Amino acid sequence: MPPTRANPGSRRAAQRTDGPTEVVPGIYVGGWKESLGFVGTRFCVLDEAPEGFPPARHFPVYDSRADSANLVNLEQLADAIAAARANGEPVLVFCGHGVRRSPLGVAWYLHRVEKLTLDEAYDRLRAVRPWIERGRDWIGHPENLDEEV
Repeated sequence: MPPTRANPGSRRAAQRTDGPTEVVPGIYVGGWKESLGFVGTRFCVLDEAPEGFPPARHFPVYDSRADSANLVNLEQLADAIAAARANGEPVLVFCGHGVRRSPLGVAWYLHRVEKLTLDEAYDRLRAVRPWIERGRDWIGHPENLDEEV
């Protein structure tokens, strides 16, 4: 029996802000609208990089065909975030709405770099952006998220 998943059409209460959310100093999470005015390094984690957006590096973190996280791209994203931060650049990880994919990318970075468990990383994200969804709640096959790095 597949794991229980959140209804993709459901939305949490509107607790949105007008800009990206800073999770840790210099690292932000957001949606595509929040990426438009961001000054710094942008990482798009959507399945397909949108046309006409400001320059961004593309790391799809979710494989829709397998309904699982893309660990190779999550690892590359974590390394790219760390490199940008080492250069003093503010970083924005964005997806469509800043609810699922971009929080997964930042949670993975916190897991890798700050050695937090994914649950601790998501707790940190939810403390500043409470409407995000944990990967295990929307990914049909989240088993690979249990791997320790």
